Amino acid sequence: MATTKKNTTTKGKTTKTSVKSKTATKPTQKCNCWTEQAQDACKLTDYDIISDVLGSHKNLIKLYGTALCEIGCEDLRSIVESKMSECAEDQYDAFLYMNQRGMYKTEPATEKKVKEARQKYAGAIKNLKK
Repeated sequence: MATTKKNTTTKGKTTKTSVKSKTATKPTQKCNCWTEQAQDACKLTDYDIISDVLGSHKNLIKLYGTALCEIGCEDLRSIVESKMSECAEDQYDAFLYMNQRGMYKTEPATEKKVKEARQKYAGAIKNLKK
């Protein structure tokens, strides 16, 4: 049991009394325990953090691209274009960080795969130019 002091005023006279309660003597101890358990349960790994960074940058680049299609003011367009480019650089840095640590594996494109991709999309590019 905890004891707390309480001031009471009756007819202009203040008296101090002790009041006993059934609360824990250290209520913060219980809270700290819960906080520590929550922190332990929510620990993020390096992979969790950098994956979130990479995904957020990818989404932000898409949003910047959409904004560029809607902006008519050249000054604002230039700012958004600059921020989009900066974000793309940050995204690439996050990718390299993951790739160098084996978190985001890619395989190099062979000459054959590059040639196939060129042929596959060459027709689509010609159609766009018409």
